[in-house]
Amino acid sequence: MPFMILEKPAKTIASYRVTGPYTTTVKQGFEVLMPWAKQLNLQDADWLTLFLDNPNTTDPQACRAEPSVSVSKDFQLPDNSAGIRLQTLPAGTYAAYHITIGDGNFAKAWTDFFTLHLANSGYRPDGRVCYEHYLNDGSLTGVFEVVLYQSVEKIAVIR
Repeated sequence: MPFMILEKPAKTIASYRVTGPYTTTVKQGFEVLMPWAKQLNLQDADWLTLFLDNPNTTDPQACRAEPSVSVSKDFQLPDNSAGIRLQTLPAGTYAAYHITIGDGNFAKAWTDFFTLHLANSGYRPDGRVCYEHYLNDGSLTGVFEVVLYQSVEKIAVIR
């Protein structure tokens, strides 16, 4: 599955918001979220990062991201959850791009996703959500297997 359009169900996640350049703040967010998740035995859950701003149009210091871990629909935040909030990724149509990143260049992966794949798919971003889903813990090896997701809508054909 290098690139595909698919329907995804809603997913409940626990997220920790960070602000600043994605290259540094996402890691910092996981440094807060991972020990919290380990205490709750969530380390085998899905690990994601939501991106709330386009780094090509937003000052890097203002870019917001939310490192996240999936939780059950009925999960309740415990008392030791300062800064962590629950939210739901919406169900819907998504473009997905599966890639292995070995050089730390996540920005290139996103650029390829949007310019090479999504641009020629007949779909466009719908303004709702984009995120990375990590399929392994690349922090140990420097090699990340990732699926990039962007919520999309079909482009209407003009006749």
